[in-house]
Amino acid sequence: MAYTADLKSAAREGLRVQLPPRPPSDAVRRGVQTGVAKILVIEDDTKTAEFVSKHLTAAGHTCMIEGSGANALEVAKQNDLDLVVLDIMLPGTSGFEVCRRMRRDADLYTIPILILSAMNEEEEVLHGLAQGADDYVVKPFEIQNLIQRVEALLRAGADSQVLDSITQLPGADSTKREIQKRISRGGHFALACGELVHLREFAYRFGPDSRTKAIRHLSRALGQCGAEYPSDRFYVGHMGGGHFVCVLPPDAAQAYCVHLYKLWRSHLEKFYESIGQSKAYNDALSPSRSLQTPPLIDVLFCITMTDPTHAPTPHGMFEVLSQIRAKALEAKAGGVHLDRRT
Repeated sequence: MAYTADLKSAAREGLRVQLPPRPPSDAVRRGVQTGVAKILVIEDDTKTAEFVSKHLTAAGHTCMIEGSGANALEVAKQNDLDLVVLDIMLPGTSGFEVCRRMRRDADLYTIPILILSAMNEEEEVLHGLAQGADDYVVKPFEIQNLIQRVEALLRAGADSQVLDSITQLPGADSTKREIQKRISRGGHFALACGELVHLREFAYRFGPDSRTKAIRHLSRALGQCGAEYPSDRFYVGHMGGGHFVCVLPPDAAQAYCVHLYKLWRSHLEKFYESIGQSKAYNDALSPSRSLQTPPLIDVLFCITMTDPTHAPTPHGMFEVLSQIRAKALEAKAGGVHLDRRT
């Protein structure tokens, strides 16, 4: 998820926490515009619930209203929902707790959640996002803004179910939801980011087809090396470009990444040969190479783990990985880099 930097000013129009949605496929576009989305509005204020439901219905969606947090999960499970609009101050069970429970539930955790609340302090907004919400709109709100945000989540949610066309792996949205699910369930795991280093230079010199082959080459290696782990302990997703994320058992993450790094280096000559660039491979390794000789495409792995002493968030874990990556890239090379915090 992308988090708006100035939360308080953004809250005036409703906080936008999703990346701008990718253009939907024709099928997804038809689905949103013809009103097949089923939306549950969980709101104890009758006027607000009916107002939201009326306008979402007018926009072409099917809406249901539930006024109690205690009954929310049961209602959600009984209906094939596409999205939930969730108030925080609910009788019985708070919206924060409803959000946490949905993200822990195997049947509900992928449903987009938009929090609609009068709680507008920065800490409250961040807390709502940390529970697994996809977006946060502050009351009072403009109804057209709310409708636009709902439809953006519906498009993003539909797109996230589609496997990446290059790698046939889950994409960025699905991967973030998977990480949130594992956090919500209290699991202890490692998060490893894999990246193709020098991919831009490689693509510029050898073309987009070679770039695609490099991405596929790494994606296959990531999946094959993870096949030995149980499916509930291993996950790999494609975040876009040359970036991948793996969820791994903490005690296996470093060994997995080191093995992959060595495997990549040992197969690199054959890979360059497969794209007809053996000379470029040999030139890059030559002691007499010039400064203009492009470096070999490489892989970089950065690893962090959940901390049992405090509740992590996907955003927080990616922030740590970003810091590790920034330091690693100063060396302008690949390798395996660990979170060294104590």
